[in-house]
Amino acid sequence: MTDTATLVRMVNQIAANMAHLPHDQAVAQIVTHLRSFWAPVMRADLVAYLDDGGLDLTPLAASAAEQVRAEVGH
Repeated sequence: MTDTATLVRMVNQIAANMAHLPHDQAVAQIVTHLRSFWAPVMRADLVAYLDDGGLDLTPLAASAAEQVRAEVGH
């Protein structure tokens, strides 16, 4: 199991790598990456972190996490 701090660091890093794209396209690319490479439990932990305030998420990472939240039905 991956700890929350590691998940936050990872999603923020993914977001940083997509920051050159327009916002909506960057969010879509981040979400695609999370769907493709993160286990469902990792995505659920990210959503739980977002639900707890998501304070350390960058704005772009938070936008992607919100979309993941919508997909998992939270």
